[in-house]
Amino acid sequence: MSVLEGGVCTNFLAKLKPERDAAPVFVRPSTFRLPKQVSLPIIMIGPGTGLAPFMGFIQEFQYKSSRDHNYDKEKGQRMLYFGCRRSDEDFIYKEQLLSARERGVLDDLQLAFSREGKEKVYVQHLMSKNGPALYRCLERGGYIFVCGGTSMGREVKDAFVSLVRSEGGKAEADARAYVESLSKSGRYVQELWSV
Repeated sequence: MSVLEGGVCTNFLAKLKPERDAAPVFVRPSTFRLPKQVSLPIIMIGPGTGLAPFMGFIQEFQYKSSRDHNYDKEKGQRMLYFGCRRSDEDFIYKEQLLSARERGVLDDLQLAFSREGKEKVYVQHLMSKNGPALYRCLERGGYIFVCGGTSMGREVKDAFVSLVRSEGGKAEADARAYVESLSKSGRYVQELWSV
């Protein structure tokens, strides 16, 4: 069974012997909280299994919309960046994501399939192409949520610094300070891990 068929965690757990092996487990409460003000833009970046918390966000958006017909009229822009190797192998939640985009639950769904073209394309590459839209969201008080591997998290943060430089006309140090201020104010939230 390949990692793609069973997953890293599934394969690890499947090899454990009952009453002989132990698995270290750490449970931490999530730091992801949607802003109370519905009109603020939300940028979600979650390649691979980093998508999981954003599926919860999408379900919350759908639930609130079903309970309050004004909810969708007041909402800010919702953008999701998702990436995986191949759309035909590991595009998890494909139907739900495409449906959420079709129904307007997501305003923008950016998909990066890193092994389908001549060159690898990751979420941070798509972000660079969408710099003006992302910067407008930040200037409107938008929130950024990033979930996935630590190296991806660093590259995404660097992509934000780069787009703040280019779109905001800021020097490197000022762009980094801008992104750091988003983190300190709770508008740039990351949940990252390393394998």
